[in-house]
Amino acid sequence: MKKVVLLAFCTLFALSAVFASGSAESAASEGPVTIKVWVSSGSEDAKYQEVLDRIEAETGIAITDEYYPKDELDQKLQVSPLVGDTPDLIIADYLMIPSYYTSGLIQPLDEYMPEELYADLIPSVKNETNYDGHIVSVAQFDAGMALWANKSMLENAGVRIPESWEDAWTKEEFEDALEKLQESGVPYPLYIRQNKPSSLYFQYMPFLASMGGSYLDESTMLTSGALDSEETVAAFEYLQWMVDQDYISRTCDYENGFYERKESALALLGHWKYADHVNFLGDDAILVPCPDLGGGVFTCSGSTVWAMTTAAADNGKAEEAWTILEMALDAENILTVTDFNGAIPSRVSVMDQVENLQEGGRLYLYRKQLEDGISVLRPLTPAHMTIYNAMQSVYSDVIGGADPYTALHNASQEIDEVIIDNGWNN
Repeated sequence: MKKVVLLAFCTLFALSAVFASGSAESAASEGPVTIKVWVSSGSEDAKYQEVLDRIEAETGIAITDEYYPKDELDQKLQVSPLVGDTPDLIIADYLMIPSYYTSGLIQPLDEYMPEELYADLIPSVKNETNYDGHIVSVAQFDAGMALWANKSMLENAGVRIPESWEDAWTKEEFEDALEKLQESGVPYPLYIRQNKPSSLYFQYMPFLASMGGSYLDESTMLTSGALDSEETVAAFEYLQWMVDQDYISRTCDYENGFYERKESALALLGHWKYADHVNFLGDDAILVPCPDLGGGVFTCSGSTVWAMTTAAADNGKAEEAWTILEMALDAENILTVTDFNGAIPSRVSVMDQVENLQEGGRLYLYRKQLEDGISVLRPLTPAHMTIYNAMQSVYSDVIGGADPYTALHNASQEIDEVIIDNGWNN
């Protein structure tokens, strides 16, 4: 399999592909079917390559896989129908799919999905892979989201350690824990990845939901009345309060404050830092649920998904593309990825094979939260990238000291203007 990693969008290359398409299609008709896969580049790239290599070897289907940063992938997919280089499969954040589906880029999978396989998927994965009444993607895993904690630091500060979301800290206990940790010598008790505020769009959702806030009014598909609601504003005021108390470092510009520098005892991070946390902290790396800030305990879910494009169907490659999607859900291929990133396998039968996900296991809280139905999804809307980009600025501004209501209200107005202009609220 050819591995092509392109770090910059190259219009000249794309245009040259148009002129070469005729001869390429002719060559393809004489040999094995080639499936082109575009991947949103991340820490799992090598694992996706391993999975695709295995599928290629087992099926004889030729696979070319190309890896792009998220924003570049989005730009390329938007112009690919015009350029003529649309891939057959994409591997990307599930939130990208609604806009691609709306633009006619995504092929529904209803006719391909076996009932037995679908029944084995966990409910949160079914939620994220469905849109407009159709199965539009498949997922190898769902996110695990809670608070990572340094067990020794909590014990040293005399902080109670919750073992399940059902005995999570109350708001008062959480604030008491932050205070005790600070008094015990922990410089900044909570790390929230403030150096990458775009990720807080996902990570802060358990806090936001617990305070009754939300990003989108799903009855209107607009952000007005939700993003700038009293509850959402209160959740962002709470974030700012934690920064002002020095429970969170305002100026953190690094990734390792929790697991290597050990300047934080808690980290609002999901499964994707599993390897670093365990490698650096060993048995001290434990999970505790996010606190109940008044409206219940929540986790958030959502993951990378695999989707077939309409180009694959139009070019007569749908069966081969589906073969790859179905094989990606084989236990071995799921575990290749989840053993690396610590995420939750998308199938119950595969979860049952993972020791860490059994009761008493290090990651069991992730499983229990999803099975107990306390997860919330970021809004499924074609306006995802508009909201995502706006919220990156909002989180950055609020952490920097901006007035939360003003930041949220202005963002809401800007987002809704785009939604209305595109008819995404109809």
